[in-house]
Amino acid sequence: MIPLHFLHTNDIHSHFDSWGCLVSYLNQERKRLTELGEPFLTLDLGDHMDRFNPLTEGLLGTGNVQLLNDADYDYVTIGNNEGITFTKEQLGAAYLTRRFKVVLANLYDQQTGLRPDWCSPYAIQEMHGVKVGLIGLTASFPHFYNQLGWEIKDPYTELKKIMQQLRGQVDVLVLMSHVGLPFDERVAREVAGIDVIIGAHTHHVLEQGELVSDTLIAQGGKYLRYAGHVVVEYDEQSGRIIHKGADLITLREPSDHVADAEVNHLTERGIAAMQDVVAVLDHNFPVDWFANCELTQLMADALRQWCDADIGLVNAGVILDDLNKGPLTRYTVHRTCPHPINPCRVEVTGKEIIEMIQIGLRKEFQTYELKGFGFRGKLLGRLVFSYLTYDTSAEEVVNVRIDGQPIDPIKRYSVGTIDMFTLGSFLPPIVKAQHRFYLPETLRDLLAWRLSQLSEC
Repeated sequence: MIPLHFLHTNDIHSHFDSWGCLVSYLNQERKRLTELGEPFLTLDLGDHMDRFNPLTEGLLGTGNVQLLNDADYDYVTIGNNEGITFTKEQLGAAYLTRRFKVVLANLYDQQTGLRPDWCSPYAIQEMHGVKVGLIGLTASFPHFYNQLGWEIKDPYTELKKIMQQLRGQVDVLVLMSHVGLPFDERVAREVAGIDVIIGAHTHHVLEQGELVSDTLIAQGGKYLRYAGHVVVEYDEQSGRIIHKGADLITLREPSDHVADAEVNHLTERGIAAMQDVVAVLDHNFPVDWFANCELTQLMADALRQWCDADIGLVNAGVILDDLNKGPLTRYTVHRTCPHPINPCRVEVTGKEIIEMIQIGLRKEFQTYELKGFGFRGKLLGRLVFSYLTYDTSAEEVVNVRIDGQPIDPIKRYSVGTIDMFTLGSFLPPIVKAQHRFYLPETLRDLLAWRLSQLSEC
């Protein structure tokens, strides 16, 4: 009997407070397994990168790759935070220095029709004579990937193709999935031959895994709260798996000081890379999430202009901090607006705009503590509009005007807003509208652009 060990992480999102603890755990566990003579692989399941962190933003992902190299990862797949928050060129440059292998089956270059040269659809790794197949898949967001020159294919369809190629070539098959638990459960029920699915994307905490139709599914939450450990016991005499199990390990080990020092060093490098001045402000710009303020109004104006729309719309909570008079660096803009959120243009009716105004006035909307959908702030805050005004009377929205003209309930208006509102259920009219996304620009790029215009005046 040969025990095969898979140490795994997922959805770290550049939260490196526990990175030193993780490295300490990995080093200790791999040393223990080496002494026992038991083979192991170290895997990351994607969304390791998140551009809210100056380490990731300033170094454009190369710092994350360096950390994975230093921690001796063997295989990784990518998540949407790698795939749709970097340009094709930036992502390719980040992976140039990798010492691990990237497995990813469902991403193709639009121009060549081929997968990028920094990844393979699958890998076959011998572990003490046992042939282990590893397939990588990531979630499909075609409207975003297409804007960046990628073709992202349906992960289920691609998986079925790869399974036909791998059938008979491996003894154990592991799917590295950044598609989410519902997808993983469907695959476990419908696709024969997959022994283990190590998953990500939906941030589920599966303390001892989940067994679905004899397929073990493992997933370890988010933000490095846990590391995962999957064990597959393979009987070489009978040629079959006799046991498999999963555990999550709370990272409590004393931190590895070298790993911590490397995080600090890379963070300093990232900050240093963002010291270019993008504007010179002639006065302070204080921020308020619940009242009118100039800075959030500028953000709404920038969205309207950039998207060439009738009005602009943003939530005040995307601006996290005041901006002070004087030179404004790209680092300060990033600190103030760190979200990996892109501009978006939709068309809605006047009646739907009034509905959104009413939703945005609710206390429960403004004070909602949002986690995810690209938002890296605390509260949603009030809705802020550009080229739209309104009054309230007895809790009713009245006198709504667009560019000074009374709103027409049946007319369709274009709205420059943020992709976050297309992903959740906060503003239903935007969710059900047709969307045009603008990539690779993020909110902070638009904010810097608008402030630089003011600086030139």
